[in-house]
Amino acid sequence: YDAKSTLQELAQSKLKQELTYKVIYEIGPEHDKEFGVEAHLGERVIGKGKGRSKKLAEQHAAYEALLKLQNEEE
Repeated sequence: YDAKSTLQELAQSKLKQELTYKVIYEIGPEHDKEFGVEAHLGERVIGKGKGRSKKLAEQHAAYEALLKLQNEEE
């Protein structure tokens, strides 16, 4: 499941806002890093994620953002 692609499509088609990802922290030694990432919709933080790579952290942030947006619609 590709949460980033789903969120990107939603941001462009329905929400008409720019979706960006921002690394908020990077901890640990080079071989064992953890990244923290925020998903931003315009100025608003809509999701946060962490993972062993930036890509994985972005996926987690996108997934959280999708859940949050879905709850707001209900």
